[in-house]
Amino acid sequence: MTTQPIGMWRGAAVVAAVEAAGLVVYCIALAVAALNSQGATVSAPVVEIIIYLIFAAGIGLIARGMSAARSAARPPYLLAQIFVLIVAYTLFVGDGSTVKAFGIGIGILGVIGMTFGILTIIKEPDREPS
Repeated sequence: MTTQPIGMWRGAAVVAAVEAAGLVVYCIALAVAALNSQGATVSAPVVEIIIYLIFAAGIGLIARGMSAARSAARPPYLLAQIFVLIVAYTLFVGDGSTVKAFGIGIGILGVIGMTFGILTIIKEPDREPS
């Protein structure tokens, strides 16, 4: 009989929780920027914020599933990590050193998350108590 290391699942859950929290923080920054801008329509940022909050809630549910070591949470988790890496690449090739730095940070988080996700696939054999 084999068991999967629960630490890998919990590590993956922490990464997903950080990603969800980061997306919520981005929504707050987007709302503040929208309120401070002139000439922009209010509805476009509101719709964007709602979409991002739905994504954050989905990532939060994925984190919950990974924390409970539910194997059904693994595919959406790995898919979310692919999207994180795409976002990181997009930021990295963008203009400005601050944007590139965020791209690198998000990319590192995505690689760590992908590693945890892949490691949940690996099974460890049970060990006899010594």
